Amino acid sequence: MSMSPESVLLGVLTRELATTSDLYERVGYGTLVRVGLIPYHAFRAELVRLEGIGAVASAVASDGSTVWRLTSESAPDGDPPLD
Repeated sequence: MSMSPESVLLGVLTRELATTSDLYERVGYGTLVRVGLIPYHAFRAELVRLEGIGAVASAVASDGSTVWRLTSESAPDGDPPLD
């Protein structure tokens, strides 16, 4: 079964907020290699693309880092929107 960058990222995102760095670590090096997301900018660009199609939401945390989560449309149980 072939993995896509989209399926990999949606597989590690949850309704809980996670930083870009945390998500990068969740995916793991082997999977990042397989889907072509080793360069951090490519990884982040895919998250931004998913946000653009409404699959994920982002916000800026108090420390200035970007945090991500599934949107209500993509999250199980209809999670409330990210404020």
